[in-house]
Amino acid sequence: MSQSLLASWKSKKDRSHSFLKDSEWKLIQTGKGVSLLASLHTQKNAKGILILLHGWEGSIGSSYIVRTGEFFYRQGYSIYRLNLRDHGDTHHLNEGLFNGSLLEETYEGVLKLASLNSSKLPVYLAGFSLGGNFVIRIAQKHSLSKRTEQIPLLKHSFAVSPALDPMAATIKMDKHSLLRKYFLKSWIRSLKKKESLFPYLYRFGGLSEFKTVMDLTKEMVLKHSEFKTVEEYFLTYTLQKDFFKKIKTPITILTSEDDPVIPVRDFNEIPSNPYVETIVESRGGHCGFIEDTSRNAFYWKIMKLKMR
Repeated sequence: MSQSLLASWKSKKDRSHSFLKDSEWKLIQTGKGVSLLASLHTQKNAKGILILLHGWEGSIGSSYIVRTGEFFYRQGYSIYRLNLRDHGDTHHLNEGLFNGSLLEETYEGVLKLASLNSSKLPVYLAGFSLGGNFVIRIAQKHSLSKRTEQIPLLKHSFAVSPALDPMAATIKMDKHSLLRKYFLKSWIRSLKKKESLFPYLYRFGGLSEFKTVMDLTKEMVLKHSEFKTVEEYFLTYTLQKDFFKKIKTPITILTSEDDPVIPVRDFNEIPSNPYVETIVESRGGHCGFIEDTSRNAFYWKIMKLKMR
């Protein structure tokens, strides 16, 4: 559990990393009118571009995103950080609510960021938790798309602590009082912000009455989505065995046996695929894998080897 907490803990150092001082905001407009906000940290003679996707109720300012960005910026890579819809104070950009099924807009956001690559540098993609789930789905969509719709120069993807079965992950999350309270509080705060921005669309009411993430998920799915059941919703981003067989672009998936949110059994059932590397560590928590008091992460070493 300590690994998971250290992964997300924001220190003063997280807010003072050098690469954060040299950034450019980029508003990404998708084909269906969705707006996503990214922060670009480019440098001359870069080795490549690393695009980072955060987890649910995180943002481009999350500690694991900032620390990873700083490490690879120092290694000579340009860093692009993308906010998912309704994350990182971007609630005002779109009327619709965020949910885990929104692959199309996320894929297009990554595609447009990669297309800014005028120097034809290799592109790498890394996601954490729900962001890791998106990265795996992006890898499959990229593999199945015609060349003109693929992410240009994508060389390798990384998914750290991804939720393969989001319904099982939600149930497991609710069993941990600290995590349940944290995510429930964060989500309710996000929904209230959305309600205040679009009062003509949303009147949630009684949000404080919900005591589990699953109960609030059911409420939001049934009253504020096109899905008829919560099971139908979760299936839109559940990654079953056959899903991985269609991936034809290199991806490394990392998880830990002691992850308090993600059931490890799902990773042991990923079928063999030369493009898919699955690494299961005994310790690392959720998006942690921290090796020392400076919070250096083990997955940086894995990524660095693949990005040569």
